[in-house]
Amino acid sequence: MLISIITPTFNAVATLGETLESVRQQMVGEDMEHLLLDACSTDQTLDVAKQFSHLVIHSEPDSGIYDGMNKGAALAQGNWLLFIQGDDWLPEGALAAYRSAIAAHPGAEMICGDCEAVRGMCGKWESVWSVTDSASKKLTINNIALGEPMINARLIRRDVFWKLGGFSLAYPLASDRDFLLRAAESRIRQMQIDNFTYRYRWHEGSSTMTEGNSMTGQLSAENLAIVRSHLLNAGHLEIDEREALRSWHTRLTVQAAMNALESLDPTFFSILLEGHRMNSQWSLSFFAEFFSALPGFLARGGRTRSQMIQRL
Repeated sequence: MLISIITPTFNAVATLGETLESVRQQMVGEDMEHLLLDACSTDQTLDVAKQFSHLVIHSEPDSGIYDGMNKGAALAQGNWLLFIQGDDWLPEGALAAYRSAIAAHPGAEMICGDCEAVRGMCGKWESVWSVTDSASKKLTINNIALGEPMINARLIRRDVFWKLGGFSLAYPLASDRDFLLRAAESRIRQMQIDNFTYRYRWHEGSSTMTEGNSMTGQLSAENLAIVRSHLLNAGHLEIDEREALRSWHTRLTVQAAMNALESLDPTFFSILLEGHRMNSQWSLSFFAEFFSALPGFLARGGRTRSQMIQRL
């Protein structure tokens, strides 16, 4: 088996059919498998899944999306792992592009393609962000900490996935970023390809595109926990890599302070102190963000950007 595609689900009936169809159309040959790890959905998710004969279905309780992904990796027979969520798509030609890249780069341990996030607006899909240039796709601490982690646009060799320990269950929303930071710190060899290999769907219930929804605060807290952990163990990293982690810490604490200020949360002061402990120039970053956000805040009639996103 060459590639194992792994899809974790829980109550994904609204979008799963499109996801599975985007994979089924590209399943050519006998050297690929598609595993669905369902966490005992209570809607019609499994009814939809059973309509796809190419799918190998497992249904049992889990401890979250990353537990499902780890379980899928443990069951996988393929030399390479590809994770696709039940609300996203595999762009046309993605599997063929991966197959060619595996043949062309036998020493690669990861392969990363282009990706984008889209949101339904006025009856059509609009791009929210995209990553297509080779420099931004490289597996570096700077890109993972300060850019988009894009775990689903990366094909991962199965032995490498387990060498890195799989996904940590300590971060229910952000474990992909922790995993890829560990990969970058371990100098995993990644090749970049110029093909779209993933399309994220930004929607209200998304666990990966959380800006403005009920999971925004949790994601921010998890990212802070991740950067603290990696900074504690950053002694072996290059100076610019440690600086990238510190810059991410500054960005996260500035945003956390902004959020606390919006809601008059007294944790603002503890966040301020933490920011200053890591970066003596933290106040400059905070006030730059504050004054940058102020015109938009006033133009929106006193509503934050997150509140506006929630209304869309």
